[in-house]
Amino acid sequence: LDLSPRLRELDRSIEKVEIGLRNEIVTTLNDDTLKIPQHLKQKVNERIQRASQNNPAFDFEKYQKFSGMIEFFDLRDLEATMASKLLWPEFQDKFYNKEILVQKFNQLAELRNTIRHSRSIDEIVRKEGEAAIIWFNKVLNIKNIYPEEL
Repeated sequence: LDLSPRLRELDRSIEKVEIGLRNEIVTTLNDDTLKIPQHLKQKVNERIQRASQNNPAFDFEKYQKFSGMIEFFDLRDLEATMASKLLWPEFQDKFYNKEILVQKFNQLAELRNTIRHSRSIDEIVRKEGEAAIIWFNKVLNIKNIYPEEL
């Protein structure tokens, strides 16, 4: 993307949060694919199938494990997994309040989609997104990824 340095840094910070969330989910759920909500598993398997058909070098075995499958989860899939009725108790100790978690996902998603789809970013979207990045960084214990100058 042809982004300003400030937006490029925000985009990198969002990506690190997404990776941190994926790692948290895989770790919390003990890399157990049986714990993936069925509707998400079906959607992810379809994405994996499409990717494998388009790439002869695709490592299909890697994506049969949860740690591989989660690479095909989008941000909302991550949220749906964590906030699902059956799985929330496994994440509650770390994230405490499901409504706040969902709110932070909304703020992060709004900023992410605005950047990735080359839309104009107003101050409210940017600041709320930055606040969500800071919140996720603290909860996930991600260090040194959010620039002080923002």
